[in-house]
Amino acid sequence: MSNPALAEIDTAVIDDLVDANHILYQQGVVDGFGHVSARHPANPNHFLIARSMAPALVTADDIMEIDLDSRPVAPNAPPSYLERFIHGEIYRSRPDVMAVAHRRGRARVRNSRHRGDEQRHAGKDAAAR
Repeated sequence: MSNPALAEIDTAVIDDLVDANHILYQQGVVDGFGHVSARHPANPNHFLIARSMAPALVTADDIMEIDLDSRPVAPNAPPSYLERFIHGEIYRSRPDVMAVAHRRGRARVRNSRHRGDEQRHAGKDAAAR
């Protein structure tokens, strides 16, 4: 692991978080948009999460430390998921929670609308009726 900010953390914790990303992806729990975090083992006011990327691709070097205000601890940290705020608030309000996984439901993504997509989605919806 090349992130010196995480050097004091047991590498097994980082490895478990990387494995969790891969397993949740392989089992279809998350897709390219889901993510998982873990409470920092030595500082309960921080959590660990990968930088913004697909869970199947996460490595130990992608793990970053975030505070409960959802700010990266390291200066010049790479971008993280916008949903890290959900993780931060869960950890803040539930000291007993040690890990959080977030996913977008397939139906929600499938039924999302974007400008210019109405025709394509309307056709699929009409065909299903």
